[in-house]
Amino acid sequence: MAVTILIVDDLSDMRTLMSLTLKRNGWNILEARDGQEAVDIARQHQPALVVMDYDMPTKNGAEACREITTDPTTSHIPVIVYTGHASIHIKEESYKAGAKQFLVKPITPTQLRQEIQNVLTGSNLDH
Repeated sequence: MAVTILIVDDLSDMRTLMSLTLKRNGWNILEARDGQEAVDIARQHQPALVVMDYDMPTKNGAEACREITTDPTTSHIPVIVYTGHASIHIKEESYKAGAKQFLVKPITPTQLRQEIQNVLTGSNLDH
């Protein structure tokens, strides 16, 4: 059975690029445009993993991550948060919200696939 990953980014180009990258691994891809949509899709479709941008309207990545990781119906779903801002504050906020991994853009396709694989297998978590 194929693994389903939810990609969350308010920029459609970024969602498309990530989707194409991850489909190469045979993963099924769902997409959300903002944090609230991510929470709703996670509840409805129960993906194996969520990869979420930090900077988004409605709910930022940390807020949506917290909602996913504290909801009993979705708390088992690991979340990776990424951003273009290498701020220690954003990293700490994301980990406190329950993120399993925090990545700073630019992220190469190979690095992205490897980080996702690491989280899915429970290895190499950096906090």
